[in-house]
Amino acid sequence: MNLGGPVWHCSTAPLPGKTKPKWELRKRALLSLIGVGDEKLGQWEEWTGKAYHIRRRLSDAEFFIVGLVLDVRGTDDGEIRFSELCQWLPSQLLPFATDEFRHLP
Repeated sequence: MNLGGPVWHCSTAPLPGKTKPKWELRKRALLSLIGVGDEKLGQWEEWTGKAYHIRRRLSDAEFFIVGLVLDVRGTDDGEIRFSELCQWLPSQLLPFATDEFRHLP
């Protein structure tokens, strides 16, 4: 059973210059997680005042496929992956993604 492994992580926040109520950001995050993970194995919600975060444990079946996960932030591999991802992001989201990537846990 996956009791201490990887989690799905969804963060929602309004675009720069826009505002959205906390309940709407939570709803959007939950909709993004439909069909993934198993909240019975663990789900944590956090409101930071500007973004809503939900972390949910992978289901046993997902954990079997994925296995243990390595946090690559702060590594050369992480920098390469992040650079590749940036080309697909809308320009207004790039500052948020960069801020999230640079803040190591």
